[in-house]
Amino acid sequence: MTHWPPALAFFGLHVDGGHWHNDRRIWLRLPVARFTCRHGCEYTAVGAADVAHLTQTITATHARTCPGPSEGTA
Repeated sequence: MTHWPPALAFFGLHVDGGHWHNDRRIWLRLPVARFTCRHGCEYTAVGAADVAHLTQTITATHARTCPGPSEGTA
């Protein structure tokens, strides 16, 4: 089993695991993940597969697309 990195590495990532009904085999509430950074980047995923993909790739995706701090901010 792999271990999760420290929570600080995912600052701005909020995940709702949803609610799966075992007997009926349906989602009563879909999983949702949202990531926001202080530079204005926003990513949202809905559904188990999309949430899993977002949480696995957010670090690389965000590093590639984040504009960084705007001019005049430290």
